[in-house]
Amino acid sequence: MLERGERVASRRYTAGQVRLIVSSPADGSQDFYVSVMVGMPVPLVAVERERLRRAVVDASRSTGRWSR
Repeated sequence: MLERGERVASRRYTAGQVRLIVSSPADGSQDFYVSVMVGMPVPLVAVERERLRRAVVDASRSTGRWSR
């Protein structure tokens, strides 16, 4: 477990991994599959999905374009 103030180093993903994580349903029904395909623990899938989705939305807002 992380102690207060500790941070986990962000992981680099390939474009295909990012697409897989971001496109997985938020209900968690595909989290096990995504975890196996990307190589991360199941509980981390939901955390990374939300982080990456926020990053995509923030990037889209800053450029004035929505990604397709």
